[in-house]
Amino acid sequence: MSSSPDAAIPAAPHAYPELRFRELFEQAPVSLQILDPEGYTVQVNRAWEALWHIYEGSELKRYVLSREYNVLRDPQLVESGISAYLARALAGESVEVPAIHYDTAALGQPGRARWVTARAHPIKDGAGRVVEVMLMHEDISARVEAETALREREERFRTLAMATSQIVWTNTADGRVLEDSPSWRAFTGQSYEEWCGLGWQDALHPDDRARVAEIWAACVATHSVFETEYRLRRADGVYRWTAVKGIPILGPDGAVREWVGANRDIHDSVTQQEGLAERLGREQRQSALLAKVASAARTLHTALRSEDIADALAQEVGAILECAQVEVSLDAGDDCTPAGPGALAVPLVDRKGRRIGCIRVAGKHDGSFDEQDEAILVQLAAIAATGFANAQLYGSLREQDRRKDEFLAMLAHELRNPLAPIASAAEILRIAANPERIRASSEVITRQVRHMTSLVNDLLDVSRVTRGLIKLDRTLVGIESVVASAVEQSRPLVAARGHALSLEVAPELAGAQVEGDATRLVQVITNLLNNAAKYTPNSGTIDLRATRDGARVQLCVVDNGIGIDAALLPHVFDLFTQAERTPDRSQGGLGIGLALVRTMVALHGGEVQVHSEGSGKGCTFTVWLPLA
Repeated sequence: MSSSPDAAIPAAPHAYPELRFRELFEQAPVSLQILDPEGYTVQVNRAWEALWHIYEGSELKRYVLSREYNVLRDPQLVESGISAYLARALAGESVEVPAIHYDTAALGQPGRARWVTARAHPIKDGAGRVVEVMLMHEDISARVEAETALREREERFRTLAMATSQIVWTNTADGRVLEDSPSWRAFTGQSYEEWCGLGWQDALHPDDRARVAEIWAACVATHSVFETEYRLRRADGVYRWTAVKGIPILGPDGAVREWVGANRDIHDSVTQQEGLAERLGREQRQSALLAKVASAARTLHTALRSEDIADALAQEVGAILECAQVEVSLDAGDDCTPAGPGALAVPLVDRKGRRIGCIRVAGKHDGSFDEQDEAILVQLAAIAATGFANAQLYGSLREQDRRKDEFLAMLAHELRNPLAPIASAAEILRIAANPERIRASSEVITRQVRHMTSLVNDLLDVSRVTRGLIKLDRTLVGIESVVASAVEQSRPLVAARGHALSLEVAPELAGAQVEGDATRLVQVITNLLNNAAKYTPNSGTIDLRATRDGARVQLCVVDNGIGIDAALLPHVFDLFTQAERTPDRSQGGLGIGLALVRTMVALHGGEVQVHSEGSGKGCTFTVWLPLA
C-alpha cells in the first residue's frame, strides 16, 4: 500500500451499491423518471433529458423537479387519462401506459413534442410499501409518423381511386384479385364474386383473353411491369379499348407484395388512329399514283417525236391504270367514243382547244374503271397533248434551222462569186492611164473587196460551225508567229483608227508552241484585235499581252474603248450579238466574230472570257490555250 498522501482513499464497502445504481441509472439508454409516492419527480437520467430536450440547469428541469409539478395533476396527462395509469402504479401496480403525444411546451417553457409509451413500475420496501415509482419511456415518434404517413397515403390512394376516371385495382403477388375495386365493378358491372381471383379476365373481349392471360402470367412469373391494351366489356355490353399498366410492389425482402394497376379508356383515340391509318393508306395510294403520273409526265416530255410520245403514252397508261388494252389515235376527226362497255375514251386537245386525237382504254385487270381512273386518264391526255404540240414545234424549229443553215451557205457562195471579177477589175484600174485617179479607185475597190471577203469568210465559218463541219488542220504552232500574224492582219484597221497598239510577249514563251490550226488561231487573235479597234474611239490604246499561266498560254487584248454594259456582258459570245452601233455604223461586222472566237478556242481545248467595268471603261478579252 502506498504511503503517499495523494493515494486514493477507497470508498466504504457499503457505498458501492449506491454508486453502481447511480451509474446504471445515468447511463441507461432508456428514459427513466423516478416519482415519489405522491407523484412528484425525484430524479431523471440523461436519456430522459435527451428525449425531452430538458437539460441540467434549464428552468424547465428545475420546474419538473420542484414541488410545483406533479404528474397526477399534469393537464395533458389528466386529459388523456394517463394520470389514472400513474395513480395505479403509485398504488403498487406495475402498468403499461398507452401512447400519448406529449408537448413539453404546454408546461410554459420552450420544449419539444414526442409520441411515447411508458411502463410505470413501483419500487417497494420490505414491508410492501411503495417508496418510489420508476417511469420508463419509449420514444415511438418515428413509428407513429411512419404509420401516419402510410395511412395518409392509403387515404390519398383510395380518394384518387374514387376520383379518377381510370379503373384502379390491386392483385395479390400471384396475380389474383383479392381486394374489391369499386371502379372495376362500376365499369364492367361484374360483382366482386365474379371478378375476384382470375374472373376479371371474363370481362375481356374473347379475342383478347388468351393473349392478355399469357402476358399477365409471364409478368407475374418475372415480376416485370404488366403493360398492354385490350378491349374491356362495359356494363352496357359495349367493348371499349383500354390501356392497362400494372406495377409489382416489392416488400422489404425483395419479393412481390402485391400488384397495383389501372385501366385507362383509350377507345376514342384508338378508333381515331384507325381512321387516320385508313386515310393515310388512301393518301399513300394516291401519292403513289401521283408519283407514277409525274414519272409518266417526265417520260412524255422527253420524247421529241409524235410516234415516240404515242408509244410512251400507251405504255404509261397501261401500267398506271392496270389495263390490257390502250389505243392512241392522232386522227383529229376521231369522235372519241368508247370501244365498248367497261371502256374509257378521252380526247387529246391542243392548247387552242382543238381535238388532235383520242386515247381509249379497256380490259382493267381488277374490275371496272372508276372516277379516279378517268381523272388520271384525262390528266395524262392533257400532258400528252402538250407533248404532241411540242414535238410539232420542235420539228418545225429543226426545219427552220436547217433552212437557215442552207440559206447562209448559199448566201456565202453567192456573195463570194463576184469578188474575183471585182478584184481583177481593180487590178486593171490600178495599171490603167491616169494613174492617180485609177490608183485611188483601185484602193477603194481593193479595200471593199477585202472587207467583203472577210464578211463572207465569217458567214462561211458560221455555216460550218452550225452544221458541225469545222475541221482543224492541227500542227505545232509557235505562239510568237501566231501573235505576229494577227497583229499584221489587224494593223491596217488599227492604223486607220489612229490607235496605239502595243505588243508584249513574255520571255518564257520564247519557242513555246500550241497544237492547233495556225490559220484559225490567227483568226481568233485578229478578231479580238479588230473588235477592240472597232469599239474604241479614234486615237485609243490597244494592248496585246502573251504570258504563261501554268501549262497554258494566256493571251489578253485590252482596250480603253466604249466597254460593255453589264446586261450585255453575258451574251457577247452569242451569235449575232453586237454592242450598240454608232450612228455612222463605223464599227461594221455582222456580230459573228466573237461567236467564232469562242467556237475556235473551244475546238482547241481552251477557254475565253471577257471583263468590263461597264460602258466607257474599256474591255479585256482573255484567251487560254494549252501549251504543247
